[in-house]
Amino acid sequence: MVAHGSYLVNLAGQAAVRRKSLKAMADELGRCGRLGIEYLVLHPGSNPDRDRGIGLIADGLSQLLQECPHRRVKVLLETTSAAGSTIGGRFEDLAAILKRCDRPKRFGVCLDTCHIFAAGYDLRTPAAYRNTMRQFQDAVGLDRLKAIHLNDSMGALGGHRDRHAHIGHGAIGRKGFANLVRDARLAELPMILETPKGLDDRGRQWDAVNAAVLRRLSRR
Repeated sequence: MVAHGSYLVNLAGQAAVRRKSLKAMADELGRCGRLGIEYLVLHPGSNPDRDRGIGLIADGLSQLLQECPHRRVKVLLETTSAAGSTIGGRFEDLAAILKRCDRPKRFGVCLDTCHIFAAGYDLRTPAAYRNTMRQFQDAVGLDRLKAIHLNDSMGALGGHRDRHAHIGHGAIGRKGFANLVRDARLAELPMILETPKGLDDRGRQWDAVNAAVLRRLSRR
């Protein structure tokens, strides 16, 4: 089971924001531990000084895990769209945070397809997909990848727009998702839809429609 942390948490923020974020994260970790949830996904944070932000995030996470009595819970850093001063839009950002965290086995990565596409990592062709995953392997390592958020992108490649679209209805397209769901290295990972909710024009739940598309793509 995978939970998602509050979007208000910013471990790289200014003192007051960071203090509240540490408290909120401690509460989230405790709740996950009591419920038996193994993974808690976190947006790394935002700071105009990237290096300082990375240090604050790593220090905060190390402190939180040291104080957390629930040893099963692991934190997954989510890739971001690299908009503004957000940290995590480059794979190297995540690698730098993970390198500085204590208890490395308690941390991993959640890859969001819309976010990495918006950050400039292409998935649309087999060659582009291989190149993106090679960059992830070189920077972070596939062994650290523990979950995937599946979202098409309303924005263009490298446009830094965190706007999710239905599978095959955005700029990534069905062929891009076929590359991912047919990757045998990812077969055992949880893949979670974060696409828009509601009913399509035929009265079907969009989650069911998107899931069916992905299953068809995985079989071809």
